[in-house]
Amino acid sequence: MMSPLFLTVLIIELLAGAEIDLFIPSFPDLQRVFNLSPFMVQLTISANFIPYCIGSLFAGTLGDRFNRRHVMLGSLIIFVIGSIICAFAANFPMLLLGRFLQGLGMSGPAILSFVVIADQYPLEKQPAMLGLLNGITSLAMSIAPVIGSYVNLYFNWRANFVVLLTIGILALIAGTFYIPHKHGDSSISLSLKAYKPLITSKKLMTFVIGICLTAVPYWTFIGMAPILYMEGMNVELKYFGFYQGTLAGAFSLISLLSAKLSNWFGLRNCLYYSILLYIFSTLALGFITALNVQDPLIITGVVTIYSIAVVFPINILYPISLEVVVNSKARSAALINCVRLLSTAAMLQLISYVYAGNFIPLGIAMFFMSAFSLLFVWKIFQKGWAHIEVQEQISA
Repeated sequence: MMSPLFLTVLIIELLAGAEIDLFIPSFPDLQRVFNLSPFMVQLTISANFIPYCIGSLFAGTLGDRFNRRHVMLGSLIIFVIGSIICAFAANFPMLLLGRFLQGLGMSGPAILSFVVIADQYPLEKQPAMLGLLNGITSLAMSIAPVIGSYVNLYFNWRANFVVLLTIGILALIAGTFYIPHKHGDSSISLSLKAYKPLITSKKLMTFVIGICLTAVPYWTFIGMAPILYMEGMNVELKYFGFYQGTLAGAFSLISLLSAKLSNWFGLRNCLYYSILLYIFSTLALGFITALNVQDPLIITGVVTIYSIAVVFPINILYPISLEVVVNSKARSAALINCVRLLSTAAMLQLISYVYAGNFIPLGIAMFFMSAFSLLFVWKIFQKGWAHIEVQEQISA
């Protein structure tokens, strides 16, 4: 049975997963109402993404220095204020201000939500809990545009921000009751210099690079999929959802089932089989890229195998990475999140720049990122940093 704390974190993760994708179907209405160019309407994403990334780093230092509960609740209040401004925005600058506050406010809860889980539960239980959170977050991201479309259709663009406001208030109320107090270390600097011990830790940076290089290829493909499928491979819009849904569904399903799979086959076996599947999918990516395969079914099949393979490595390595540097869970979570987001954004921009209507540039990028990630994951296990044997004994 889920604890009240876990349910609270679950609501926050749902909010973080839907916060951008829910209102994307409202773009045409925003263009019409405020007389915007496509570039201007995209600013609603940038105005949210930039403060989210920068705020994440400061949320990490605040979360390690002060009471994590206060940081999360304060951030949720900022998000609620931003949502109110968006819902009642009378002009476009006011809407951008609301989006800015939403991004800034979401940075704290998004970074600290799993950290408060890590504070309360032993390490051997965390991979299964992270799998459940990742699975539900991925589902939220995949169905948010669908919900947003219907909300916009039957109401208007403001209604999507009312939905986000409602979830934000629910998260704030639940957090007030169930997020525990966790006092930090007052000696930690409030500046970004607080990240120096983390960045100079070869062990932690091996985890950071390994985790991010494992996750970024999947999210890069998700970001490029609409252009690749509908423009490059002439997949009709009515069928595109099946391809995209297959990828998100596979990742979500394995994440949700990770706890049961660990109990059935053992955590160590799940990890080793996942790594073997990861190697196979990486080689398959290189193979179909070299052959210039443009069949959406084949490409979807290979990337689906990849999305299944990354679940256990990420879910196991991420909680361990938060323990590498003492008293730095929040900063470690923030560092990993920022590197992942910025790397994904950079790869999307690069691939978009060289994109020529086929899978080749995307396939090359995914293959090399996956291959390099295997080197870092191999080093983690070679050095004995993953503590899998300890987890396996406790789990048994």
